[in-house]
Amino acid sequence: MSSLPRWLARPLFYLLLGVYAWLLVLPLLSLLSASFRTEADLFTPGLLPPQPTLEAYREALAKHPILRYLLNSLGVSLAITLGVLLTSATLGYALARVRFAGQSLLFGFVVGLLLIPDEVTFLPRYLLVQELGWINSYWALIVPFLASPLGIFLMRQFLKSLPQDLFDAARIDGAGHLRTLWYVALPLAAPALGALGALSFLGAWNMYLWPLVVINQNEMKTAQIAIAQVQSVEVSSWNVVAAAAVLVLLPTLLAFLLAQRAFIRGIALGGLKG
Repeated sequence: MSSLPRWLARPLFYLLLGVYAWLLVLPLLSLLSASFRTEADLFTPGLLPPQPTLEAYREALAKHPILRYLLNSLGVSLAITLGVLLTSATLGYALARVRFAGQSLLFGFVVGLLLIPDEVTFLPRYLLVQELGWINSYWALIVPFLASPLGIFLMRQFLKSLPQDLFDAARIDGAGHLRTLWYVALPLAAPALGALGALSFLGAWNMYLWPLVVINQNEMKTAQIAIAQVQSVEVSSWNVVAAAAVLVLLPTLLAFLLAQRAFIRGIALGGLKG
């Protein structure tokens, strides 16, 4: 079977990519359209609302503490992201640039943790949090996720790929490991840190099952639980549910748009080298 000529293959390729992108974006556009519709126009065909209105957003914010849920998720997600960046950078640097006994064994242990499903550690993690008396506290939402095996692996791979001459020069200038980490490794690892930060923020923001289990107080619930709560109350008002979903979705979209260049570059450099 002969291949397509180049002048036809390239437009066809981009056409297929465009169709695929449209299929991915279509549910999001439908959700956005539903949030600007009245309840009477909810099932009117077409993506454009017949009579655009912000009533669904006003109703969602008036009847449900959406802003409180968003602030809870924002605080938890930022704390987890900063913790993951700190632990991943320090441990990744140690595994990549500090020689010590058992280094290979420790790195193998980190890689092994990547193979363990989260469901396996869910019950032991809950029992530990319960024993510490952290149920219905921000500690339960933040502390168990301050270290990430994926983050340690990503940072180790990235720092391992950097030229050794840079670290030798820092050592000749009298810099210790902390100064080398701060002034040499971290500036060069900015793409990997951006990718890891985006992954950590999105993962923390989208947590549902764990906050549902450890948090019972209404004022401490996170944004993902808010969607389920709004859906259970607004049984027929799907425009209000769509408005709440859009409000919860906006921070993650903004986080990805702001960090997408670092995210893509960091994944490429950190995953393919080392």
